[in-house]
Amino acid sequence: MHGNFTIAVCDILGFKNLVNNTPLKKVVNDALGWFQKSLCHSIYKNNFPDDIPSLKELQNQSNLGVAWFSDTVLLYTKKDTNECLQALLSTLGWLLFETIIEGTTRIRCGISYGKAYINSENSIYLGTPIVDAYLLEKKQKWSGGAFTVDGLKRLPDIAKSGKYVYEWYITPYKVPLKDQNFDTFAIDWTLSFHTPGPNFLQWSEESQEPKPDDWEKHPDICEKWKNTKEFHDRVCHFCKKDE
Repeated sequence: MHGNFTIAVCDILGFKNLVNNTPLKKVVNDALGWFQKSLCHSIYKNNFPDDIPSLKELQNQSNLGVAWFSDTVLLYTKKDTNECLQALLSTLGWLLFETIIEGTTRIRCGISYGKAYINSENSIYLGTPIVDAYLLEKKQKWSGGAFTVDGLKRLPDIAKSGKYVYEWYITPYKVPLKDQNFDTFAIDWTLSFHTPGPNFLQWSEESQEPKPDDWEKHPDICEKWKNTKEFHDRVCHFCKKDE
């Protein structure tokens, strides 16, 4: 089907290391199994599933299309309406939050808008917004989601006003990229309820922040963690109320 779509390209971070260093059965049943449950929970927003949902179950709703290729998940609006757009953004907000605070499968998303050809029955997905969302996703240095220039054009003024954050799950932010920072709107995953406290988003069970040795061995991971935590600390409504 040809048409205008808002499309989110979501990448599972650290997937190569996960696959290389973990038994395949454990990757499928534990890491990806938990991720599929979280994705289902984020889409439908009901009870967290006990069983791993099938792709057909994830696709069996009216607002969002879902496709999956290895470590990349494609989410897109089935109709070019504000209702479908809200469903996409709230799903990203829930999914980012859940994968940031739990599990081993944090994600990063680029979101764009434009004309595309989508044939879900034959798994054919083509169009500039997919390419643009993919390129922006790869540039980001955090676990989070951000809009391309064309993606911003689809956001209605009421969404960008900041008056209805719980309906739209976005906030203006200077998103950290590999080459420079980018003034855009980001998915505000901090809107999901959590208990404020010093241990929220700590580096590990043993350490609040990365140690010098961590920075030396894993500088890229440490920087992504730092930027993700900084986003939370700057915009989180719950934690600001607690100050």
